[in-house]
Amino acid sequence: MASVTTRRRVVALTFDDGPSPYTPWLLDELRRLHAPATFFVIGQQAWAHAWSLRRELALGMAVGDYTEAHRALAGRRAAVQRHDIAAVVPALTDRGLPRPQLFRPPYRLYDRTTLGVLRALGMVCVLWSVDPADWRRPGVAAIVRRTLAAVRPGAIVELHDGGGDRSQTVAAVPGIVRALRRRGYRFVTVPRLLALGAPRPPR
Repeated sequence: MASVTTRRRVVALTFDDGPSPYTPWLLDELRRLHAPATFFVIGQQAWAHAWSLRRELALGMAVGDYTEAHRALAGRRAAVQRHDIAAVVPALTDRGLPRPQLFRPPYRLYDRTTLGVLRALGMVCVLWSVDPADWRRPGVAAIVRRTLAAVRPGAIVELHDGGGDRSQTVAAVPGIVRALRRRGYRFVTVPRLLALGAPRPPR
């Protein structure tokens, strides 16, 4: 799914590629803003930044699976895909987090094999409907402007807390949150979003 169908002004902020050294700063902002979010973590990053994972849980954030090493899955054998997806589970559960039920495919690349593996693992494939391309570091104002222009009720916004310098993303979050709240939006985690509307497939 890429969003949900709902008339309610709800939106889910999601963050990929972490945890990283920028994640604690981002969590500070989200805590100050009282804005829940969903983090899709890379297994190799999870081992190195366990404290951030525990803090995400303590702050009421949702945590999903973003594969072990951020490799594209489409076209690969089922056993290889399953390994890359399932390897993240102990990285989370060994640190007291619940078993992940959400999964995001790197580069948005997946196939029928991926979906079969996810069904077997009891996971939901979560894409996004808003992509401000923050990973390109276009500037704080551009990240905010692109996000605000694309958000609709039930939207899922893809941002990044890892994979490089994410200082622009951290700085953009308060502007995104405050502007959307002025428009009447409420921030929810992806699991909460799923409870408020019907999943909408990607276009």
